[in-house]
Amino acid sequence: MKLLVLFVFSILSIANGYKVLFLVPFPGTSHWLVLQSFVKELVNRDHEVTAIVNYPIMNFSSPNYTEILISPHFDLSTTFTQEDAHKSADESYFEKVRSYDTYCTKSSEYGLNHTNVQKVIHSQDLKFDLVINADFFHDSWFMFAHKFNAPFISICPYGYSDFFDRANGLLTPWSHVPHSLLPYGDDMSYTERVHNVILSAYDWWFRNWVLLPQQNEIAQRYFGHLAEPGKPLPRIQDLYQNISLILVNAHRSTSKPRPLMPGIIHYGGAHIKPPKPLPTDLQQYLDTAEHGVILFSLGSYLQASKLPKEKIDMFLNAFSKLKQRVIWKFEDETYKVPPNVLVKKWLPQTDLLAHPNIVLFIAHGGMSGTFEGTARGVPMLFIPFFGDQQRNALKSVASGNALMLKFSDLTAESLSTALEEMLTNKVYKNRAKEIARLFNDNLVHPMDEAIFWIEYVMRSKGAKHLKSNAAYMPWFSYLLLDILIVPVIAIAIVYLTLKTVFREMKSSVNKKGKKQRAKKVK
Repeated sequence: MKLLVLFVFSILSIANGYKVLFLVPFPGTSHWLVLQSFVKELVNRDHEVTAIVNYPIMNFSSPNYTEILISPHFDLSTTFTQEDAHKSADESYFEKVRSYDTYCTKSSEYGLNHTNVQKVIHSQDLKFDLVINADFFHDSWFMFAHKFNAPFISICPYGYSDFFDRANGLLTPWSHVPHSLLPYGDDMSYTERVHNVILSAYDWWFRNWVLLPQQNEIAQRYFGHLAEPGKPLPRIQDLYQNISLILVNAHRSTSKPRPLMPGIIHYGGAHIKPPKPLPTDLQQYLDTAEHGVILFSLGSYLQASKLPKEKIDMFLNAFSKLKQRVIWKFEDETYKVPPNVLVKKWLPQTDLLAHPNIVLFIAHGGMSGTFEGTARGVPMLFIPFFGDQQRNALKSVASGNALMLKFSDLTAESLSTALEEMLTNKVYKNRAKEIARLFNDNLVHPMDEAIFWIEYVMRSKGAKHLKSNAAYMPWFSYLLLDILIVPVIAIAIVYLTLKTVFREMKSSVNKKGKKQRAKKVK
């Protein structure tokens, strides 16, 4: 009887759930580690989720979950090698803007061209209530929303971009809102504001005149069969304006205030949960560390074992002089290391950071790792490489819970100095604990808030009432230029008309006077 009741309830829960198509076109492992927590949460809340992904969710299965793999996935190293990552630390901000096109455009097309994805594109019997695209400049994938005539949401693992504002009816005020790559606050100096305007304008130009046209061409090619006579496919640019919701990997405690529309929701920290028990060897290593443990990880893409050998040896030499122990995410576990250093191919990073004996987190500045260190109240020493990592690092430095070293300028002396400063100066630890209290002080857990809004969009069939009509206004109307121009034109017309009339009247009077004078002469 109990089994029958459970079966009935399971059927009812599935029946009450929605059907979600979850798209993860970018093969970045760090992104997927965060995004899969959304997939699991939706499934656990009895929604039927079909996910197109590059990697399977390990140790997870459910009758509500269908996984469509892009396998083999796009090899990022063909366009962005480990050596490129090492060099990109010295790239200009303009080069960073252009770099997204290098691998995002190619991986967009690679995924759409995959046999398993093609089956979904050409399917006739699939229906979905919502399409979620894990967007990392893979805008062509939003065309799935058009195919299935469903509202769509974007989840952005990398943080905020100005075009989110425009899609929701807001022009980003560059006077006090810095570009997403810049480490500035909302009190920029004159030169910083000039820099911000130039970079933001360049980013706008690059997106609208380079990136989106390429994404649109890809979408038109792979979804062209959906076009009908007299009814062509929408442009990606127009489709994006109809987005229902944008979930942004940001948090109010680590970002300066900026104007925010109701269709943009922050989810920073959504993937962070209460720590799970650590493997026995790691637990013992941490528990018995009299002077604490330093955690060193460069994330999921960068491989520490492929750093230049002189850099690896420099790190190990500096660590060997410390009284603290070090756990280093290092892919070659056979590499000879000092007695106080433990190397592991993979680490339960967020769970390790929660251990009270972790005294310092050496990281590359990825968004997820930065949030994990922030949430756990651990001071951080950043060595950023590419993308938004330098921005994240410098923001933490400005907050007082971190220091940053530039990889290309890294020396044994600068590393040892930074380690000594952070391990002996309690200011960083105290500030880290203070920021952690702010980060964790939420009305509800960020995951619960994000899922609420995802379900809200499905319940309200697109949440169209959240979208301001300003999203569809031409820029000159948005800025009231038409309001200013019309009276100016009207005044100009009246002025020119009166000027013409007076000129004609004056001319007429002059002609009449000449005639009268001519008569008098006669």
